[in-house]
Amino acid sequence: MNEHNQPRRLNTSGAHKTHSGSQSSYGGAQGRAPQPGRTPYRSGAQQPSGRGAGRTVHTGSAARPSRARGYEDPYYAAPPPRRRRRKKRRIWLPLVSSLLVIALALGGLYFWVVHSISPEGGTPTISELIKTPTEYKGDVINILVCGIDYEEGRAYGGDAESNDGMTDMIMYVSFDVANRKISMMQIPRNVVVGDLAPNTNGQINSVALAGDGIAALAQTVHDQLKLPVDHWISIDMQSLKEIVNVFGGVWVTVPHDISYGGSTILAGYRKLDGDAAEFFVRNRKGEGYANSDLDRLMMQRYFYQGLLREFREMTVWDAAKMVPVACSYVKTSLDTGTIVSLAVSLLQVDSANIMLCRMPVYQAAEYYNGNSVLVADRDGTAALLNEYFRSYGEPVDPSQLNLFSWPVSGSPFDASIQFMGQLDTEGQDAQAAAGIDTLD
Repeated sequence: MNEHNQPRRLNTSGAHKTHSGSQSSYGGAQGRAPQPGRTPYRSGAQQPSGRGAGRTVHTGSAARPSRARGYEDPYYAAPPPRRRRRKKRRIWLPLVSSLLVIALALGGLYFWVVHSISPEGGTPTISELIKTPTEYKGDVINILVCGIDYEEGRAYGGDAESNDGMTDMIMYVSFDVANRKISMMQIPRNVVVGDLAPNTNGQINSVALAGDGIAALAQTVHDQLKLPVDHWISIDMQSLKEIVNVFGGVWVTVPHDISYGGSTILAGYRKLDGDAAEFFVRNRKGEGYANSDLDRLMMQRYFYQGLLREFREMTVWDAAKMVPVACSYVKTSLDTGTIVSLAVSLLQVDSANIMLCRMPVYQAAEYYNGNSVLVADRDGTAALLNEYFRSYGEPVDPSQLNLFSWPVSGSPFDASIQFMGQLDTEGQDAQAAAGIDTLD
């Protein structure tokens, strides 16, 4: 029998027999297979000239004959399905785009916050003469931090309707960026400045109110202590409750019972809400406060330790919740770049390298213009400044300090130096004693 007359085996797997006349959809006679080497073109491609020229073959997703005309070629030998190479989805593109949008949004929010906490009417000028010398800039930055008390009903400005506040919390912060160390000196609010700062009631906490705001206080600190001041930050003390409540409370070591005016906080490791925290840092009366404001300064250090821990563990969402508080209650002369740099550098400082101290003063309270004041210990203050605050530059002699001279009695308090690492350990011990496993 002629070889060409023998039936041929065709691979028709996957093809359906739906006859519609003697001619196949590819123009060949019935029973005739496609010529060897011919493969169908993909959708939209024109076949070469010759048999079937001009015909568009739609292969679809499975590379099979089209049903566009309502039938299939029952004798078409479909080629083995071609494994299509899956395109690698560039999943990083939408991810990067999303992160970019978030970064731009947070950046815009950040600049809005920085603009909001800049003082109205421009930044009160701090003279270049009192700033850190040029050769040390970048290695150390010195900031005056003030808490302003706007307690309702206290007309500090002399006007019964005025609610201008005094800087009842004054802290000089020297940030040694190069060596990752921070030294913080608490200045008692009623240290006497006398006529060295005109138009005051004789106490250092009235200088900003009597003069050109915080810039005047910075000038006084520089004149009397010979310390440079690069920038200042002022915080409305009324914001304290809101700051604490943003964190859902702050864990604080309470070294002894505090009770006054109907409010009580028992000793131990306590989670303080906004109201309790305000009482904790403001109280200076009752048992355990024989030295009034000086004892209050010591208690405030425990709050600083707890608050710093919260800031170190703060999430992005916590930061977002802090925005309204910052805009309402914080003012600063710091520029955007410096704020970012300091925030990043702060996270790299070990607690063991954060020192807190108190400006040395004499124990006995004196009276100046009818106000109870504290007199600075000139020798003790000079020694403290030379050891912790004048690591760059020449040491200062006690005689160079322009402190107000006043006859005093009694012996001076020392600087009560502590390190944040010590307060951390004390807090951990109090936490263990209270049987508290985790801090939520």
